[in-house]
Amino acid sequence: MSFLAAFFHFIADFVNAFIKPLAPYFIDKLNIDNRTFASFIALIGGLTSLFQILFGAYFDKKTRDGLYITIIVILEILLVSFFGFINSFLLFFILVTSTRLLNSAFHPVGASFAGRTQKGKHIALFSVAGTLGAGVAPLFITFYHNSVGLEKIYFFTIPLIIFVLIVSKKIIPYKKETANSVRTLSFKGDILKLFPIFLIVMTRSFAMGAFHTYIPIYMNSIGSSIVIGGSVLTTGMLLGVFTNYLGTIILEKTNPKLTNSIGFLGMGIFGLLFVFIPNITFKIVSFVLFDGFSFFTMSSNIVSAQKLLPNNKAFASSISMGFSWAIGNFLLSGYSAIFGNNVMFMLLSASIAVLITLFIYVLTVKS
Repeated sequence: MSFLAAFFHFIADFVNAFIKPLAPYFIDKLNIDNRTFASFIALIGGLTSLFQILFGAYFDKKTRDGLYITIIVILEILLVSFFGFINSFLLFFILVTSTRLLNSAFHPVGASFAGRTQKGKHIALFSVAGTLGAGVAPLFITFYHNSVGLEKIYFFTIPLIIFVLIVSKKIIPYKKETANSVRTLSFKGDILKLFPIFLIVMTRSFAMGAFHTYIPIYMNSIGSSIVIGGSVLTTGMLLGVFTNYLGTIILEKTNPKLTNSIGFLGMGIFGLLFVFIPNITFKIVSFVLFDGFSFFTMSSNIVSAQKLLPNNKAFASSISMGFSWAIGNFLLSGYSAIFGNNVMFMLLSASIAVLITLFIYVLTVKS
């Protein structure tokens, strides 16, 4: 069952990650500038992620997690099938918003299902699978766009829906037995416990959102193809598959403070190196390592949140994956609306934000 949760997370994040790598395509097709695209994607990401906190509270009270997971993923794939028909900003808005909203609904119920055994490695497997899905997506979708055409994406999505339906036979009957043990949360006693995790994930969301949005744009600006931009993203996220799991192992042997400090120090250093070192090969290596350290804290933060609120796993997961991501994306959206046409300034700001947050976190959080 843990493998099935990971499989569905892979698919959900795989199709959800088609948008950013195609930034040059959508910017050209919709006749918009870099700032508009980046600000819009960040704003929609923030708005839809914000709903995770509501989805988390809702799914904590439901028992048919397997059924919900299946329905959400199939609907998400179905919406992606229409990406090739986008011919206006309004349609782009509707499809991106709907897809991101479904993805937000999936995460708390999926993470709750993955964490039902109380084992960190199962949550790590779930998180790693999502990272892997989002990691291979940029290379896949840019190559598919160049060789087949985005307007024929349904050649891929329809068979995928059929495959998911076949696999879902094993997960649909599942019913959890803990819905009746869910208790009412208190702000001071429960929610404030999650504030350090919120701070870390919010900043990570801001920084990763900036780099993942602007890397394809930057690669395109120096004359590289859209496939090259997608390949660079994929390489960074594939390293994140390994570091994501490694972070949970380190967490179980040490503590959240050390784990988050390692991740953020690496992000800050390699983010700055990307900005200041002119050599393009070194820039690519720096981004890949930035991404690796970014994912280092991802599943470990989910594990930490669920341990703090063991009877409200979906809600705890929604804070560490959704609400915190939402606030980070809101900040990125507003910031992009002002400075979004200056690529290097955006990436410099993201790197500095990481180091400032690390400084505050180390000073205020006990080991």
